[in-house]
Amino acid sequence: MVCILSAAQSTLQATLRPAIWLPGIRSLHSCSERWEITELTPAICVQKVVDAIARLAEKEKIFLHKVDRERNIVQIFSYTKAEWLDIVEIEFYPGQFSGTEGKARSFSSGLLPVWVPLSFVFNTIFFFVPFYDNQFNKKRLARIKEAMHLDRLDQVEQQT
Repeated sequence: MVCILSAAQSTLQATLRPAIWLPGIRSLHSCSERWEITELTPAICVQKVVDAIARLAEKEKIFLHKVDRERNIVQIFSYTKAEWLDIVEIEFYPGQFSGTEGKARSFSSGLLPVWVPLSFVFNTIFFFVPFYDNQFNKKRLARIKEAMHLDRLDQVEQQT
């Protein structure tokens, strides 16, 4: 459970995303991966993500924010212990020849945790301040993949 102020400011913070405005700095606190999933459709992959987040939510502060089943896109809010907001976005689309391909990215949304009053304002002002995520976003994507219980999930390309 997150505090009321964190929940209230999260949607605005996720829309603004000041921590990823500068290309050189955002690589310090983001992770992007391309996934290749054989023998599953994009719709089934979306459902597997939904199920995985439900399992992970029992142990950590991670919540489904948006699920667009028509476009096969899932947006997830994940909070650290200090309630920094990290955002995970996963998009699935049909593979070139078979199966499904996915684009997954996880990134920190700002310098300050969202429980700080007006954190979205201060995060916007200080968007240029570099900070390191200690590979939390990379580890989060790995936990989501593991919780999806896929028979075969090949990591095609990884950018950190």
